[in-house]
Amino acid sequence: MDCPASPLRSNAHLALPPPENHPVKLPSPPPSAPTVHTTIRDELAVAATEATTKKEAPAPNDGSGGKGKRSRVVEGIVRRWHVGEVLRRASIGVRVCAAAFCLVSFSVMAADKTVGWAGDSFYRYKQYKYCLSVAVMGFVYSGFQAFAQVHHLISGKHILRRPIRYYFDFAMDQIFAYLLMSASSSAATRTDDWVTNWGEDPFTRMANASTAMSFLAFVAFAINSIISGYTLCIQHV
Repeated sequence: MDCPASPLRSNAHLALPPPENHPVKLPSPPPSAPTVHTTIRDELAVAATEATTKKEAPAPNDGSGGKGKRSRVVEGIVRRWHVGEVLRRASIGVRVCAAAFCLVSFSVMAADKTVGWAGDSFYRYKQYKYCLSVAVMGFVYSGFQAFAQVHHLISGKHILRRPIRYYFDFAMDQIFAYLLMSASSSAATRTDDWVTNWGEDPFTRMANASTAMSFLAFVAFAINSIISGYTLCIQHV
């Protein structure tokens, strides 16, 4: 005999739905706080990445950036090479002039002698001997330098290797410039004292001519010392 169904029992499935169809949802935190923090962090990361990219990225090759910089470097190298060639050729001419001035100076001084009972000679005065000796050494050095540079133009080889050549040229040009100035001043002082006390004669005229050539040789050596100093300095640039 069947029992009548209870209304509570028959309607239980309507009152209580199964748990899997209606899961319990936990309250989620307000979205504003994490969203704000995430956005700020992302913006900082993007800003840092952009800054690094701008710092490390090469300049755009638009004809005025990388190419322009490279072209300026090449122009500077070519300009320096042209200046070096001009100075090298000018140095040869100045050294030939220095050798010629020294040759004339010591030749005139060596011939500065008078005959007769009042004869005189340069050999009796140490100032004139000093001027003659420096002129001879300057002639030998200038001739050697001119020969070395002409040899380089013809064969493309240097007699002295670098960097010794640069230091040698600069030092010797400075030394001979000082010696020629000193010798010229000494000889000019002796001649002036002679003319003041005894008057002018052929002996003093030849001494003045030799002194003048010695001074011109000093000017040539001074120009060469500037050129050799410039050549020495650009080797370390």
